[in-house]
Amino acid sequence: MITTLLSHQWKSFWRGRNAGKNLAAQIFIGFILLYLLGCALTFGLFLRPFLKEMFPHQDVIQVFCSLIGYYFSFDLIIRFTFQELPILSVQPYLGQNIRKSQLVNFLNIRSLFHFLNLIPILLFTPFTVMTITTAYGWLPATCFMIGLLSITTFDNFLILFVKRKSIINSWWLVGFLGIVVSFIALDYFHLFSFRQLSANLSIRLLKTPWLVIVPVALGLAAFINNRRFLYHNLYVEEISKGGKQKQSTEYTWLQQLGLMGELIGLDIKLILRNKRPKATILVSCMFLLYGFLFYRPENLGANRYGMLLFSAIMITGIFIINYGQFLFAWQSSHFDGLMTANISMKAYIKAKLRLFTVVSTAAFIISSLYGFIDWRILPIQAAAFLFNIGINSVGAVYLATYSYKGIDLSKSATFNYQGTGMSQWIYAVIIMLIPFVIYFPLSKIFNPWVGIIIIGLAGLIALLLQNWFIDHLTIEFAKRKYRVIEGFREK
Repeated sequence: MITTLLSHQWKSFWRGRNAGKNLAAQIFIGFILLYLLGCALTFGLFLRPFLKEMFPHQDVIQVFCSLIGYYFSFDLIIRFTFQELPILSVQPYLGQNIRKSQLVNFLNIRSLFHFLNLIPILLFTPFTVMTITTAYGWLPATCFMIGLLSITTFDNFLILFVKRKSIINSWWLVGFLGIVVSFIALDYFHLFSFRQLSANLSIRLLKTPWLVIVPVALGLAAFINNRRFLYHNLYVEEISKGGKQKQSTEYTWLQQLGLMGELIGLDIKLILRNKRPKATILVSCMFLLYGFLFYRPENLGANRYGMLLFSAIMITGIFIINYGQFLFAWQSSHFDGLMTANISMKAYIKAKLRLFTVVSTAAFIISSLYGFIDWRILPIQAAAFLFNIGINSVGAVYLATYSYKGIDLSKSATFNYQGTGMSQWIYAVIIMLIPFVIYFPLSKIFNPWVGIIIIGLAGLIALLLQNWFIDHLTIEFAKRKYRVIEGFREK
């Protein structure tokens, strides 16, 4: 049955109307994945000399074991951001003489064929064979490799389960991000040594091979749990079973803002209901962790405020850059309806800017917790925040008036570049360069704080003049309105 389902999907791909375009995209993606896998294999072959050079006078196996935990933690974050849920159009099969368990098994088995599951094989096998086998023997090395592959399987099915639960209840997403942030914060402030824990568990596994049953049991438990969830939620009505009361999808707190609130609500629904715009929110949440990479004592002590400014701009403005690049294109499928409705274009553009402000403000408030590390982080983030809501947001809307490519929201978010053009890449580079064009000359001539203050003031002035900018953006959009509509109609 699994081979039959695979053949159906293969025929669906080749018989699709856009098979030629899809094939070209898949070939391009295939080359990228082969390159990444080749890099993993190369790094795995030279992992031993690399670790000896990076950590001289230390046992290379001890160092390797201490870093494994970081790899699998990073693997979880990458999977949560980029790993797509395996999709199978089960509706045509539900009325056929096919057992539900067969469909569920197909979805689970198919999820294992992902390039993220191949990376640890290529990365860790050479080191295990050439180094660990020599020191501990074949049996401990084999059990050790089985344990690593079991943890990979555990990560695979754990993320699939969390993402599926997040679709039903967004609090699962909040909980997952909360746990990740908590572990990073504990390790950052040296309240908990994740590296020491990883080293202790890995060395114990090498010295006591029968303990491999623990990671194997974890991988098996994650598989069974994911299979059980799919089995009981394969039908749409099963997902909503137990929720007898109909919940409104309206945001009553936005209705107080009138038409602008309704337009913001449309964007919120679009983001939460579609994979690609939802990915912009997930990426924005992940970028909140950037502070742990850049807001380090060595950067603060050396007065590397330029590096801190870069991090602050990305934390508070990544949503504006990612979502704003396709600001009107997200609604390309119903853009004709919006343009024929009794909606003021000025109110429409104003709603977009308010959405940017709300999300950027939320990121600023959450990231203000980095102020506990050092008070100097707060004014840097405030300047970046004002720059983003004052200048970056206006620039994103202006760029959107030149975007004539529509976006199909039914497609996946991973490796999807539909609607992307050279203008989007140029804008992202320019908007990141502007604050540094201001900062570096002033920091050299006067003081780094002078550059940061001027950036904040420029953003504040632009924010105070936002109504003037809205009037001009409305005029600019009116000039290209019909070209935008015509472009969105093309499939």
